Amino acid sequence: GAVARLPMAGASEVLLHGEFGSGGPGGARYALTLTRAELHVQRLSPRPEGERRLVLPLCHVLECRTLKGRRAGPSGAAAPTAEEEAAAEGESEAGHFALYCYPPRKRRVGAPRGGRQRLVRVFRADGGSSREENRALAERWANTIKCLLLGVRLPGESDRAASTLAGPSPCLLPRRRRLLFFVNPRSGRSLAMSYCENHILPMIQEANISYNLICTEYQNHAREIIQQIKLSEWDGIVIVSGDGLVYEVINGLMERPDWELAIQMPVGILPAGSGNALAAAINHNAGYGMAMSEELLVNCILLLCRGLTSAMDLVSVTTASGRRHFSFLSVAWGFVADVDIESEKYRSMGAARFSVGTLMCLASLRRYRGRLSYLPAACRPRRLLCRSVTTSGDGLPPSNPPPAPRRHPSLGRALSEAGLWRGGAPDDSPSPFQACESFSFEGSSLPDGLEEEEGAEEGGEADPPARSAAGTLPGQASGLLEDALLPPLDQPLPPHWETVEGDFVLVLAVYQTHLGADLMAAPFARFAEHCLHLCYVKAGISRRALLRLFLAMEKGTHFALDCPHLFCVPALAFRLEPLTARGIITVDGERVEYGPLQAQVHGGLARLITGVPANTNGL
Repeated sequence: GAVARLPMAGASEVLLHGEFGSGGPGGARYALTLTRAELHVQRLSPRPEGERRLVLPLCHVLECRTLKGRRAGPSGAAAPTAEEEAAAEGESEAGHFALYCYPPRKRRVGAPRGGRQRLVRVFRADGGSSREENRALAERWANTIKCLLLGVRLPGESDRAASTLAGPSPCLLPRRRRLLFFVNPRSGRSLAMSYCENHILPMIQEANISYNLICTEYQNHAREIIQQIKLSEWDGIVIVSGDGLVYEVINGLMERPDWELAIQMPVGILPAGSGNALAAAINHNAGYGMAMSEELLVNCILLLCRGLTSAMDLVSVTTASGRRHFSFLSVAWGFVADVDIESEKYRSMGAARFSVGTLMCLASLRRYRGRLSYLPAACRPRRLLCRSVTTSGDGLPPSNPPPAPRRHPSLGRALSEAGLWRGGAPDDSPSPFQACESFSFEGSSLPDGLEEEEGAEEGGEADPPARSAAGTLPGQASGLLEDALLPPLDQPLPPHWETVEGDFVLVLAVYQTHLGADLMAAPFARFAEHCLHLCYVKAGISRRALLRLFLAMEKGTHFALDCPHLFCVPALAFRLEPLTARGIITVDGERVEYGPLQAQVHGGLARLITGVPANTNGL
């Protein structure tokens, strides 16, 4: 049946309280208190003088499970660790449960960021009159914590006191999840396989998640597989790469005949590329501070294992040739696109390639003439980041904001409510794959009916997809998603659209908070905002001022600089018409044909694994 989701109210309510041992008989004793957000651990004996209570936020807990004996772990899970074996040894009458935690390391003055550390804590239930009673108590605690981690409503929470709350039955917990991983071994600094072996797979095993893993071998490999596999066998698709492979997967889902159901497949990202913008947006949405490299990776694995999903906007982009792209991140023309593509030669440097590319493009700063038209988002302003024509004298939005000017709008920002979280319960069918310890990295990971092919190296512009017998391109079949706000690209726009024409340094339509792990382009963006943020910098800005903007973008404070050349407006759709003969346009960092294009946002179309409920931001 359906699994109810946990409300956010009452985070400090005490759910369970009890006394437990740790280690062998005669070891330390602890008082445990569980709330919806934290586990409080107080040492009872031996109790050193002045010892403080340990508070463990559940957002740092990867998994909680009972231990059924020295030689056996929970059903279907990996074998017990040395910590678990030591805790359960010789205690047949006791019940045990283990917490697998990844709390942040303590930061020392002058030391670099420390990331997270792995901690396993095993607690012994031994106060009951029988082995069955002790094990039932351990299972009660383990299942309750598991429910909290997965956002499952606890039984009886609406009609009985927390102190007498019955433990959830294991049958109320979702079945073991099944995830399909796509790994690009050549992404970024080619560390994806190393990340899998040293970080991703060990944590996935600890979280008791079933998976299969496919290494992509050429450009659009994942796109081809996605169009043919049976999606009902999976609970989610996870990309271990940069943003380019996410683009492939999203477009592969949208090119399926059953695209309306396919695009509801939850998609996760574990960063192993150069930019890692979507991973950084997920990290930011969870309330974590800016993170890079392995620290960002471990944060994202922890959120992935929580499994909670959020709706995510997609933007349909149509180019002059009629080709249609479904974008989750950005459309760029000018400086940002130049940096992205011209820094490809420095891909082995990882994220540092963008710093080098930025300096090179600053040295030869170009301007591009063009026409930018857009349909303003009709959403009421809720927060303004700086000066705007929609502010009153005291800086607050007026009760009746005046209409936006027809040309050259000042920088302003309007936030809409985040889309509702759509976290349907998984079905009860058994997992089609065996436990992950039996998995092989060999080519048998490919779905039935698909054969390995020799192809071009990944990277560069994708070849156009083949037309169908009717002559249509993918994404254009009859009855597919309609861009109702857009007339054909060769037809004039409605008169209520805004138009800006002139010389630009850059034009950027962005719908995530980040453009890179250390580049917060739109700190006010949300995953399901039902609008995009159209930013542009007009010609005349100095190299020094442009550099200041990008340096401030690391913390998302560039709008506070009040740069007179920077503009940003929320829009539902836009059309870009370059009037300069040569240039670069990118969609989600992938180069597309140069020329006129237009785009429309489709609110909440996709589902993204974010690890936190969609109606909250932060921890």
